[in-house]
Amino acid sequence: MVRLSKHDQEQMDKAQDLLESEPQQHWGFVRSLFFGRLNLNKILPYPRQDPGEDKRTNELLQQVDAFMEEQVDADQIDLEQRIPDHVIKGLGELGLLGMTVPREYGGGGLSHTAYCRVLERVGQTCGSTAVLMGAHQSIGLKALLLNGTIQQKQQWLPDLAAGKKLAAFCLSEPDAGSDAANVQTRARLSPDGQHWIINGEKKFATNAAIAQFLTVMARTPVGDNGTTTDKVTAFIVTPDLPGFEVISPNRSKCGIRGTWQGTLRFTDMKVPRDQVLGELGRGLRVALTVLNYGRCTLSAGCVGGAKVGLRMAIEHAQQRQQFGRSLGDFQLVKKKIARMAEYTFAMDALTYMAAGLVDRHEQDIMLETAICKLFCSEMGWHVIDEAVQIWGGEGYMREHGLERMLRDARINRIVEGSTDVMASFVALMGMKSVGEELEQVLHSARHPIENFGMLTKFARNEWRDVVIGHAFNGTLDHVHPHLIDEGRTLAGLARKLARDINRLLASQREKIIDMQLLQERVAWSIVELYAMAAVISKIQLLLEGNPPTDSTNQVERDVRIGKAYCHHAADRIKRRLGSLSDNRDHETIEIADLVLGGSETSTGSNNHE
Repeated sequence: MVRLSKHDQEQMDKAQDLLESEPQQHWGFVRSLFFGRLNLNKILPYPRQDPGEDKRTNELLQQVDAFMEEQVDADQIDLEQRIPDHVIKGLGELGLLGMTVPREYGGGGLSHTAYCRVLERVGQTCGSTAVLMGAHQSIGLKALLLNGTIQQKQQWLPDLAAGKKLAAFCLSEPDAGSDAANVQTRARLSPDGQHWIINGEKKFATNAAIAQFLTVMARTPVGDNGTTTDKVTAFIVTPDLPGFEVISPNRSKCGIRGTWQGTLRFTDMKVPRDQVLGELGRGLRVALTVLNYGRCTLSAGCVGGAKVGLRMAIEHAQQRQQFGRSLGDFQLVKKKIARMAEYTFAMDALTYMAAGLVDRHEQDIMLETAICKLFCSEMGWHVIDEAVQIWGGEGYMREHGLERMLRDARINRIVEGSTDVMASFVALMGMKSVGEELEQVLHSARHPIENFGMLTKFARNEWRDVVIGHAFNGTLDHVHPHLIDEGRTLAGLARKLARDINRLLASQREKIIDMQLLQERVAWSIVELYAMAAVISKIQLLLEGNPPTDSTNQVERDVRIGKAYCHHAADRIKRRLGSLSDNRDHETIEIADLVLGGSETSTGSNNHE
């Protein structure tokens, strides 16, 4: 039996604060994919707003468009590195800062889908404004909305919903970014038991320097079975508390320059005991739940930017002449445009699938929202980068807006889970579920990661029957006839993925924890499988509502774009799965170690003798 090192066991203990297993009957679509199970009932039919809210959202979008055109100058915001007060006030007056807050607390009482539609539209004009809105409502006040007491909500939500006060979410620290479990800010109970005394620092907290309400994560001692351990707890903090200090209100940065990311210091800051959010020691779970919402809305902003980038690329490719022909006549430009259209369609499908799952109060959506953010942040960057490439030198100039959009899009691959961390998270969390399921079959009480040796035997003898024999009976019954081929491809790839994960765990066992190059292939295979499923679901909605008539019909164009995404995604998945066993990873690692371990910073020779 393989046992974890002390360090790895400590990391796994921290992870338990983040990762809690849902009962199998509540598993989401993505978690089931790791077992080769294609639970299309989780994603079919594609989520839709009810007609009344859809009408209300459309009316609000008209107001948003007018406001953004008249009041928001994205280039000026970028240049001055601040969002004007009149813009923030206007957002509040339109109700955009409290859209998802219930009416009884002064909010709009709208769904997460409606909120994402508005964020997408705002993101088409100004990334900074979209980020300010998201930091305030998606994460800043979300813990209060989800975990606050009635008294806390009554006290804080009305002013937050009206935009009279801004909210911020404070998790990152000098030594804790993507490693959320490594929070070092600490809180201890005062001798009289009336306050929590907090000491520590926070950084990269959007809105923090201008917020009047902050959700702050800090470690607190928590008793458990006669022992006391430090676990993260969420607190409500206000800037008027003694010991609260803004070290730096903002730092000049590459993109989203109109937003302010503050650095805060807490020195013996006394927080009233009734300003704990949720249960003691449950802060990481609170944070991860909040990020489910934040990742959806971040993705909506990415969709907005990608749609603008695609539109600008199409217009330029049609109008720009080179070598006596329009740019759109050249095959390499056609390839760029085609992929941009496919990615943008898939981003849209994933984002509003995730928003719909949130609105349906699905229990197990952590992987779905993580994938949504991972895919949209990467593909959004790709689409805008390609738009700049198609525009050429003009795209690099400030006056057209693409240069700003490119800088704004770059941060999306870092915040709310960086790309590398999210890829490993998706792969390991899914494989953790495989381990737990097999552990249950084996009636083992040991930790699944410790049992990879035992799991290997089970995988060889029985797992193949679980995956292949029972996973696909009747799963395509409700797929539209025009999508049967894509559905069969999806089912076949899900089966292959499960087989390959089986082989991977059997061969690598506990070593998989550190094999991030393999994790990346597993993760992106899962990411694109889920994106394919979301696209198929979205296409089915289009086909059922508006049957295609001819090639000029918008529905027909969207169907062809979505199908093309599925076809190309399938090719990419096959290549990734094939390279799980046939690759040159060892050479990559050896070269990196050679460079990292060497004293020379250049890989070229400077010897001219």
